[in-house]
Amino acid sequence: MEGFDIMPEIHREEPHSIVYRGLFRYLNNFVLIKKFPYNHAFPDGVPCSLSRELLLYQKLPPSDYVITRFGVVSPVEDGHRVHYLIYEPFFYDLAFIAVRPLPHTVFKKLLVQLLRCVNHCHSNGVIHRNLNPRTLLLDTTQKILKIGDAIGHSFTFVGETEHPGTVTLAYQAPEVLLGATDYSTPVDMWAVGCIFAEMLTGNVLFVRFGDDPEEANKQQLYEIFRQLGKPTLDQWPGLTDLPAWKSYQEWEGGPKMKARFYEGGLPQDLATVGLVEAGADLLSKMLSFDPHQRITAEAALKHPYLWKYSGYQRNDGRLVIN
Repeated sequence: MEGFDIMPEIHREEPHSIVYRGLFRYLNNFVLIKKFPYNHAFPDGVPCSLSRELLLYQKLPPSDYVITRFGVVSPVEDGHRVHYLIYEPFFYDLAFIAVRPLPHTVFKKLLVQLLRCVNHCHSNGVIHRNLNPRTLLLDTTQKILKIGDAIGHSFTFVGETEHPGTVTLAYQAPEVLLGATDYSTPVDMWAVGCIFAEMLTGNVLFVRFGDDPEEANKQQLYEIFRQLGKPTLDQWPGLTDLPAWKSYQEWEGGPKMKARFYEGGLPQDLATVGLVEAGADLLSKMLSFDPHQRITAEAALKHPYLWKYSGYQRNDGRLVIN
């Protein structure tokens, strides 16, 4: 690490690592440096979280849509092996600007970039699992949005049923909250729908109702059902077979916001920011209860609401790229 100056202030703390800002002296370039301190649980090997990050970058080709990892340095410090991951420097995340409603032109450009990020992951068999404004990094000068390095704590591969790490509850799809273990890429598209609404309103779409940590999933489901209505078997075949499904009869007849976006009526926040019919249709396809009916990232990029910004247009009834 002789070529790097590490700033003493902690940029971000993660379960098994600490992220600092740093300077690569030879090129005078700023970088992010993630340090994996010595852990007595892994005296002779690499921490599991670091192994997963390295595995991820083997699976996920470099692209414009994922933060660039420059390398790994593993010096001996105080008699113990420690590990540093060096990343390109993104010091702001989407939460930095999504605390207020965004102009539609800015919002659509960011949504297209987010969908390209997600499509890159899904095309390479990677499920992010923890998409939220804090895991999406922004270059505010070039207005580039990328998936951040925190993906290493949450990702899984398509087809896996053992899923590592913890995730952010407010962006979790209902099939996850109901105990499904065989979920796949649609869980990320639910999160994209939540972020879609949040960029428009400046507010988190589904805020957990209640403060009992042991009932967190149920409380989050209640808030989703309160806004969208409790799903039926017609809307979601196989719903009652999910491990955590209950009848939830106590929620029948409760107040709902009548927010079936494509069936007449938007939540008040979305109505006041002027979400047009095409936008409501796209959002409804992202927030479909049935994961098999949820729109894919690739299909979302071809949706009429985003044609102008994603490079697609109609030509004689066919979709072409500009």
